[in-house]
Amino acid sequence: MKMHFLLRFTIVVLFFLSTTALQAQDILKGKDLSTIRVDQLSDADIAKLKAQLNESKLTIEQVEQMAMAKGMSATEFTKLKARLNADTKGQKVTGALKSDPKSAAKTIEKQNNSSDSLAVEQFDKKKPQPLINPLIFGSELYTSVSPSFEPNLKLATPLNYVLGPDDELLVTLYGVQEYTGELLVSDEGNINVPNVGQIRVAGLTIEAATQKLKTVMGNSVYPYLKNGGSKLSVTLNKIRSIKVTVIGANRPGNLTVSSLSTIFNALYLAGGPTEFGSFREIELVRNNKPIQKVDLYRMLLKGDQSDNIGLKDNDVIRIPAYKKRVEIQGQVKRPGIFEVLSGESFQDVLEFASGFTDTAYTAIVKAFQNSDRERKVKDIPAAEYQKYQPESGDIFVVSKILNRFQNRVKINGAVFRPDVYELTNGLTVGELIRKADGLKEDAYTGRAQILRLQDDLKRSILSFDVRKALSGDAAHNLLLKREDEILISSVLDLRDSFKVTIQGEVRMPGEYDFVDNLTLRDIILQAGGFTDAAYKSIEIARLIKRDSIAPTDNRASSIINTEIDGDLSIGAASVGIMPYDVITVRRKAGYTLPETVLISGQVQYPGPYALSNRSEKVSDLLKRSGGYTPDAFPAGAYIKRYLTEEEKRKKEATKEIQKNISNKDTATLRDLDESSKKEFVRVPLDLPSIMNNPGSIEDLVLRIYDELVIPKFDGQVKVSGAVLLETQVPYNEKNKFKDYISSAGGYSGDSWVKNSYVVYANGKAATTKRFLFFKSYPKIQPGSEIIVPKRPERRGMTTGEIIGISSALASLAGVVIAILRL
Repeated sequence: MKMHFLLRFTIVVLFFLSTTALQAQDILKGKDLSTIRVDQLSDADIAKLKAQLNESKLTIEQVEQMAMAKGMSATEFTKLKARLNADTKGQKVTGALKSDPKSAAKTIEKQNNSSDSLAVEQFDKKKPQPLINPLIFGSELYTSVSPSFEPNLKLATPLNYVLGPDDELLVTLYGVQEYTGELLVSDEGNINVPNVGQIRVAGLTIEAATQKLKTVMGNSVYPYLKNGGSKLSVTLNKIRSIKVTVIGANRPGNLTVSSLSTIFNALYLAGGPTEFGSFREIELVRNNKPIQKVDLYRMLLKGDQSDNIGLKDNDVIRIPAYKKRVEIQGQVKRPGIFEVLSGESFQDVLEFASGFTDTAYTAIVKAFQNSDRERKVKDIPAAEYQKYQPESGDIFVVSKILNRFQNRVKINGAVFRPDVYELTNGLTVGELIRKADGLKEDAYTGRAQILRLQDDLKRSILSFDVRKALSGDAAHNLLLKREDEILISSVLDLRDSFKVTIQGEVRMPGEYDFVDNLTLRDIILQAGGFTDAAYKSIEIARLIKRDSIAPTDNRASSIINTEIDGDLSIGAASVGIMPYDVITVRRKAGYTLPETVLISGQVQYPGPYALSNRSEKVSDLLKRSGGYTPDAFPAGAYIKRYLTEEEKRKKEATKEIQKNISNKDTATLRDLDESSKKEFVRVPLDLPSIMNNPGSIEDLVLRIYDELVIPKFDGQVKVSGAVLLETQVPYNEKNKFKDYISSAGGYSGDSWVKNSYVVYANGKAATTKRFLFFKSYPKIQPGSEIIVPKRPERRGMTTGEIIGISSALASLAGVVIAILRL
C-alpha cells in the first residue's frame, strides 16, 4: 500500500513539473511558484488539469503542501481550487453564450448568485478549526484552512540576504553605459555577466555581491562605474527555495519553502505542535547544533517576534513534548490550558489567562491536583500567587464573588435622600439620618422602625423615637448592623386621602382632593367655574357620621342648599366643604341649545335647519325647505336617524347575546350583525300621506341630527337573490310579482320561494302572504327590489347520530314487547 501511494504521488508530482507556461499541467513546475496567476489560465488549461487529477485519483488538496512550500500564495491556491470546482458550470455558461446572449446573461447572473451562496456555504463549512484541542493556548494559530503565515515575497531586497544557487539577480546598469540582465546563480555559485565572464556570488550578501560586481565590471567593459558616470543596482528577481525539516508537528516532514521563510512560516505549514507538543521550547537546529529556542507565548501575549528568525537550507525545527501543562477555569478572561516552564508561578499562569474577570473571587483560588493514587484539592491564598509553583495536571478554578454586601445599610421613607449607605464602625441611627440629609417636613418623629436580619436570616423589627435618636439618647440612638433597614413614616401616609365630588353645570366636573379649610368657592374655581347653563341653586350632600343606626333612621346623607348667582365673592360661596361632600350645580330650567336637522335630495332648498320647536315634524321641515322639485319621488322618502349613545350600548349588548346563540342560527343573524355596525337606522316614510294629513301619527317628530332624504324618481325594479339572472327592469304598472321574476329568468334551484319579499324605495318591506292554498304576492312599486332568498342548507345526520337513534328505537321496541307479554 505504501509503495502504491508513493507511486501515485510521484506521478502527480511529475505531472506538475513540466514547462512554466500557461499549460495547466505545468503550472507547478519549478522551485518558485510565487509568480503563478490563476486568473491568467485559460478554461482549457483548467479542464486539462482537472482531467489529469482524476486520472491519477488525487485531489488538488493532496498537493497543497508542496504548492505552498514552493511559494504559491494562499489566495492563488484558493482561486485554483475554486476554478476546478466551477469548471463544469463555466462550460454550461459558454454553451449558453453561443446560443442566446440574452439567456446566457441571465444564466451567468443566476450562476453568480448561486456561486455566492455556495461560497458562503463552503466558508461556513471550512470555518477555521484548530487541529488540536481548542482549549490549548495557541491552538488557534494552527487551523484546518489555508496558511496565513506565508512569507511576504513583495519585500525590498534585504541587504543582508545571503545568495545561493537558484537565486536570480536583476542587474541594472544606468547612466553613460547601460545594461539590464536577469542572472541566475548556478549550482556552482556563479553568475555569467555577458562580456565580463563568471563571477562567484554564492555565500555573499546582496550588499557584498553588489560591490564585487561593481569592481569586476568596472575593471572590464564598464569603466564608467569607477568614475561615477554609471550606477549599478542589484536586486533579487527570483528567490530560491530551501528545504527544512519539521519534527513533532501535526504535519511533520521535509518542507520546501522560500529562502525568505521564517520559523513561524514553517511551523504553520507543518500544522504547529501536536496535542502533546510544546509551544514554549521549540528548537531550531542548524548544522547539528541548537541555535534558537522559540517560545510562542512571547508572540501570543506580547506580539514579540524576536524568535521568528529566517530559515536556512537543511534547518531542522524540533517540537519536543511539553513538560508541564495546567488548566485554569472559571472567572478569568481567557480560560484554557497553558504550558508552564520551570520557575514560573501561578501569577504567571494568571497573566497567561489575561487576569481575573470583574466578578472573580480573588482571595482564594482552588487547585485540583493529581497525587500518586487519587485527586486532591489545595487552596491558594492571594499572598501565595507569586510563590506557588504549579504542578503538571493542575486545574485551577476561580470562583465568583457572592451576591451579597458586607457593609450595606438602607434608609427609606420621609428623609431627603433615601438610599443605600456604607456601614462604618459605630454608625448609629442618628448619624445615618444625617447622612440622608435629614428628615422631611412631613416625617413622623414619634416612632420609626429598624428591620434587622438575624443570624438565622429571619427578620426582626426594632422601634425607636426619632427625635430622641437625633438628640443622642442612647436608648433610641441604636447602633446599626449589616443589612439593617430604617423605615421613617410620613404623616401623610398615616391618614386617609379624602376626596370631594362636584357635578352638574361646571366646566370640569369630577373628584378633587380634600384639603383643610376648603370652601365651596375653592372647589368651584378648581372645577373651572360655572357653565352658561348653571342655575343659582347649589346642593351639597354631606356624609352623616353616626355610631349606630336606629330602626327609624333611613337618611342617606345630609342635604345643604345654597344659592350663588354667578358671583363667588358673596358669603354663600364661603360654605365650608367636608370630606366626601358631593356638590351639585343645577341646570337652568328649559336651557337647551338649538338643535339641527338636515334635509337632502329633491327639495328646493336642501341643507341643515335648526329646529324651531321641540315638536317640529316632517311636514314642517318639508314646508321650510320649499317643497319638492319636479323629479322628486315622495314615495321613496325616509329618515336617516343616527343612534344615541344609549341605543349604541343596546346594540353592543345584543351582539354579546348573539355570540352565545348556537351555530344553526349564525346565517340568520349575519344580516343583523352587519346592520348593527351602522351608526344610523333607516325610518321609512309615507310622505304623500303625511303631506295630505299634516300632524297625523305618521308625521314623525324630528330629533337632533335626523336627515330627511327625498330621492329622485327611479323607474326601475331590481330582482336579486336566488334567481337565474339578477337584473333591473323598467317599472310597468301592469306587471305583477311573478312577471318580474320571469324577467330574471325564474327561480334558481336553491331558491326559497315562500319567503320571497319586496323592499320598497323608502325602506319598507313586504312579504308573500298565504291563506290555505292561496298566495298573495306584494304589490310592486317604482324603485322596489324583489329579493328571493336562498334555501338554507340541511345537514344530514352523522353516522353516530343514526346509530344513537337506532339504539334508542331498539330499546323502546324491547320495552314495548316486554309490556305486551305481561
